[in-house]
Amino acid sequence: MVQSAPERLREVSAKLFGNRYRAEVLLALAKSDSRGVCLGDLAVSRSVASNVYQAPVQALVDAGLAVRVPREPGERRQWYRRSDDVELWRCLADLLGRLAEAAGADRVG
Repeated sequence: MVQSAPERLREVSAKLFGNRYRAEVLLALAKSDSRGVCLGDLAVSRSVASNVYQAPVQALVDAGLAVRVPREPGERRQWYRRSDDVELWRCLADLLGRLAEAAGADRVG
């Protein structure tokens, strides 16, 4: 049986990061603009429940790789963006790009 690109990426993510969805969140953050990533939107685009991204994004926040964006008045969605550690994200970009290529997922940058 041929695996889909997201499933291949999830297998690699589980082996490399200890969580099936952490690589997807990292890739989404790496490709995001200054507004960041809404986990609900990411979940819809990947056809998964949004709660699968909660633990991975919290681990990235705890590690200093992502920050939770304060909600605007009336905004129900929660956004996350890359941390301001440009050098760290520059290092991660190559790794994430290679993971995406290997898994056949969307290219970074």
